[in-house]
Amino acid sequence: MPSRHALPSLLAGALTATVLLGLARIELARITPRAVIARNQRIAARIGTHTPTNHVIRQCDDVAFFINRMAARVPWRSDCLVQALAGQRWLAWGGIASEIAVGAAKRADGSLNAHAWLRQEGRVVLGGDVADLQPLLDPDQFPHDLR
Repeated sequence: MPSRHALPSLLAGALTATVLLGLARIELARITPRAVIARNQRIAARIGTHTPTNHVIRQCDDVAFFINRMAARVPWRSDCLVQALAGQRWLAWGGIASEIAVGAAKRADGSLNAHAWLRQEGRVVLGGDVADLQPLLDPDQFPHDLR
């Protein structure tokens, strides 16, 4: 059980995650692959890069904790791209640049398993294990004419 002093920060984290997941769900209706890349670039240009210090790692861990927990509890669908959009916005508010990547893997039955994840300086913040995914929308591999 959290202490009385931890409760306000837990509530604030849960509320922030819920609001950002809602905004991301609305944004999902109009976002395009090109817009995801442009968003990654805007945030990187505005904020720059960060060496993963203890503060940055702790912020990323907090974002992952609250986004994951609240995504399972909100009354709307909060799939991987919604979570990545929400997490990226939260980190940007804290002055931490991150980028959204989208990839896919072929399932045993031949169908595609598409997935989005959020990373900060190469570390996966949201999205789980992405080792088997082939990046389709990866800022490092996107054609230069669309950057």
